[in-house]
Amino acid sequence: MYISGCLHRIDENSRLLLKDIQLVENYARVRNDLILSRQESPEGYILVAKDPASGRFFRFREIEGFVLERLDGATGVESLCKLVEEKYDSVLPQEHLEQFIEKLRREGLIEDLRQIHSSQQASRVQGSAFYLRIRLFDPDKLFDRLTPWFRPFFTRTFMMLSLCSIFAAGLISLTNSEALGTEIASLFRFQSIILAWITVLVIIAFHEFAHGITCKQYGGKVQEIGFLLIYFQPAFYCNVSDAWLLPKKSERLWITFAGAYFELFLCAISVFVWRITDTHTVVNYCALVVMATSGIKTFFNLNPLIKLDGYYLLSDYLEIPNLRSNSFRYLGNRIRALIGARLNPLGNLSSREKRIYLAYSILSGAYSYWLFALVLTYVAGLLTQKFQGWGFVLFLSLLIAIFRHPLSRLMHVNASAPAANPSRRIPASLKIAGIFIIFVAFSYFFTTNLKIGGEFVILPIHNADVRAEVAGIIENIYQDEGDVVEQGAVIAQLSTREYQADLEKIKAQIDEKSAKLKLLKAGARQEELSLARTQIAKAEERLKYAQKDLEMDRALLKNNVISVRQFDQSEGNVAILEKELEESKSHLDILLAGNRKEEIDATQAEMNSLEAQKKFLEQQLQSLRITSPIAGVISTHKLREKIGQNVNKGDLIAEVHAVNTMEAEIAIPEKEIADVTVDQRVVLKARSYPQEDFEGKVIAIAPTVTKRENTFDERTILVITRLDNASLLLKPDMSGNAKIYCGERRLIEIIARRIVRFVRVEFWSWW
Repeated sequence: MYISGCLHRIDENSRLLLKDIQLVENYARVRNDLILSRQESPEGYILVAKDPASGRFFRFREIEGFVLERLDGATGVESLCKLVEEKYDSVLPQEHLEQFIEKLRREGLIEDLRQIHSSQQASRVQGSAFYLRIRLFDPDKLFDRLTPWFRPFFTRTFMMLSLCSIFAAGLISLTNSEALGTEIASLFRFQSIILAWITVLVIIAFHEFAHGITCKQYGGKVQEIGFLLIYFQPAFYCNVSDAWLLPKKSERLWITFAGAYFELFLCAISVFVWRITDTHTVVNYCALVVMATSGIKTFFNLNPLIKLDGYYLLSDYLEIPNLRSNSFRYLGNRIRALIGARLNPLGNLSSREKRIYLAYSILSGAYSYWLFALVLTYVAGLLTQKFQGWGFVLFLSLLIAIFRHPLSRLMHVNASAPAANPSRRIPASLKIAGIFIIFVAFSYFFTTNLKIGGEFVILPIHNADVRAEVAGIIENIYQDEGDVVEQGAVIAQLSTREYQADLEKIKAQIDEKSAKLKLLKAGARQEELSLARTQIAKAEERLKYAQKDLEMDRALLKNNVISVRQFDQSEGNVAILEKELEESKSHLDILLAGNRKEEIDATQAEMNSLEAQKKFLEQQLQSLRITSPIAGVISTHKLREKIGQNVNKGDLIAEVHAVNTMEAEIAIPEKEIADVTVDQRVVLKARSYPQEDFEGKVIAIAPTVTKRENTFDERTILVITRLDNASLLLKPDMSGNAKIYCGERRLIEIIARRIVRFVRVEFWSWW
């Protein structure tokens, strides 16, 4: 949509602008070919006039319109002043009325200058290389023929159906957002870009036709349709400036909104087609292209901060023409007034207009310059990367060509404009220079902390599995899910009956062996030695008597008193007694010599084995007490329900998450990493808890550079920081922004560091 010429307002109080002009004739006639329209506004009735010769529109306030309608060539200036006084009960000085009429004369609205302005017919090609407008033809008759065919689209029934369709399409897009995002991402290839570009041109053509047909539907005229080349991007336009003549505000708003509404409805139909057709068909692919192009274009088109349909909707709704230019002029005057520079004439403004101008100029200026700077940065990087120094020269030339008109206006001094405060004699240039010098001095002496920022992601927390070290039955659970435990805290207890019985048995065996070992180490007692000696004496006595008996039996044998057998028995008895005597003496020798070392060592080895078994059983009993290896929070669900379960060695009992201390990765651009060192203070702001500050220190810097996904040549280095998470607010994979405090620096160093780096690295590499 295009509105030619913009509305020109003739100020109600023009005495501040035309004090030195001569008196005009007492009688003046407004051109009878002007098209007039009376409309309501927040300030009362206004009169909109169209000059059919030049195509320009003029907006007059209520008193101005009252005067304009009575400039018939027969009513003099004095009579007009009286009519105004009678109508509005206020005094209108004659000189002010004469100045108003003279301004009408200069704008070509008075009959005697008609021929001059009739020759000022707009040429077919207008604008510059960056904004070229080519008028193609007058489509009024074409729209007269087309409008009857489209009247069903202006009924209440179609409006309800279309609104329901748009709403339903929005729900479908939300419920299928993941699949839709994946398919739209697949469109970013060369063939799809060409198809999208052609689709955008076709949709723009229908978009402009929607403006024109809506204007004709409400009784307006459409006398121009053409072709635009905005920064080498082709587009179409339809001049619906006659919408300003429509008395109803709602009709004017619908004419402005018609193109965007058409695209919303077209996008809704495309959503339905995309959803019901097969994924790999041509129809599905085309519907996806229309959805992507129309959705993105409508988003930008309805943005009121740039001069597209959204801007004209806002301007029509507020009933403030030339909103953007007047807002910037008003903001410029506020800035000029601060430094004592000359002001641009803007006329008397109401408090409502001042508030609107100030708010819109700040918002629109910030957004426009941000968007433009983003595009220029991309173009500058593209040119310098491809053509190096010559690319930089080309970019500067392009920048000067784009901003040549703002630069010329900035350099131009309007000598005819009154100064904001004539009593000030210090030139504005000296004031600006003084402010600059003060700022540089302040920046040199003022120090502040250099802060380097980047996005962070909380790393996965350290988990510990609590497992059974021995087989057994869970006898008791001392903790439950969500409990905070310290390192070494008892979580569960296995049954100890079997191990306790084995331990008691081993202890008894150890006692037995211990007593035996003591006995061996102590040796024979005196009583045992006395008994052994007694047994030797007894054996000697017995042997002595047996030997006597043997001598007697030998004598008897010679005399044949006894038999040989009896003699052999006596002889055998002596031999036995001799052996018993030797045995008794040997026993005494053994007792006198003590126990053998080998026997003591063997008994000691048995003791050691039993002690090892005892220690093992004690360790097993200790292992039956299942403790937490780290401090943290138990995350096992329904832990107490495991009481009575039989577990084997290595079975999982519980999980403990170490959440008191967390670690985070901060992605720092490689250009900033030189100022980051270990142990520097870090402050994090998580998106989940914007009111909380999480502090830590840099503990490590990654040795390699990482290229982030979905970015253009952005390389980062990961910086690891450790955070105290006693509040347990931070969770794994949480994200946000972090600042690393790199120490005190002069403010001027902080401001100029990027410029210095750019000159020393980037600019140096171009030549």
